[in-house]
Amino acid sequence: MADRLISTVEKDMYPFDIQQPVDIVIVLGSGHKDLNNTPAVMELGSSALFRLEEGLRILNANPNAKLFVSGYSGGMTESHADVMRKAAIELGTKPNRIKAFPLAKDTQEEAKSMAPYLKGKRVALVTEASHLKRATIFFKQAGIDTMPAPAMYLGSEKSDWQINANASYKSERAFYEWLGRAWQWMKG
Repeated sequence: MADRLISTVEKDMYPFDIQQPVDIVIVLGSGHKDLNNTPAVMELGSSALFRLEEGLRILNANPNAKLFVSGYSGGMTESHADVMRKAAIELGTKPNRIKAFPLAKDTQEEAKSMAPYLKGKRVALVTEASHLKRATIFFKQAGIDTMPAPAMYLGSEKSDWQINANASYKSERAFYEWLGRAWQWMKG
């Protein structure tokens, strides 16, 4: 049941075709941990790792493109954007290709803070497949057209009806996205 539920928010989100040229690759914020004496890549949560990896795949196919990373500190020592920037550098990205947005607390703030840098640019927007529709709407409201680039799919086309601890997370994500879209629609 959880796979069917999450598929309602992941449908129509196809893997990004790296043949599409882009000027900017946006990797939306996610989560990380404060860990001492570890590479930044090890501080990233699983969603952040998937997002960064997909963003770098697209960036590597576009040698003149820039990488935008975002996310505030949320009580951590460093902002999520700074940790993502460090992780991207650890994975081989040149620092001058990365712009960090360390103050944005949510997707709407990310869209508003990045919008002035995106006018007239071809933009790939990287986040979880379940979050992409709502994220795309926030960027559209900020005057920016984006190309969706799903980094992580939670659903599966094959469900074997076994009890699975991931099912509650999938259901939670689906409800969260539908409630977020309803709120987005009501605010207009």
